[in-house]
Amino acid sequence: MIFVNSALYLDKMVAVLEAYDEDGVSFKLNDKKGMRATFTTTATDLDAAAKTAKAEIKKQSWASAILFQVGVA
Repeated sequence: MIFVNSALYLDKMVAVLEAYDEDGVSFKLNDKKGMRATFTTTATDLDAAAKTAKAEIKKQSWASAILFQVGVA
């Protein structure tokens, strides 16, 4: 399981990750409370999945000035 912490645009980040499906890796929202969202993933390497999630969020035009954290839960 991985998590995303963000005070802004958390809903957009959830949408980006739930739409991601490449190389057999996908993310599904598990829980969202406050500024933390947790995801289950099909990836076997959770550290790599967290890096992929962060990279996908950073690709978005609205994410350039947003402070957020992605990690393994």
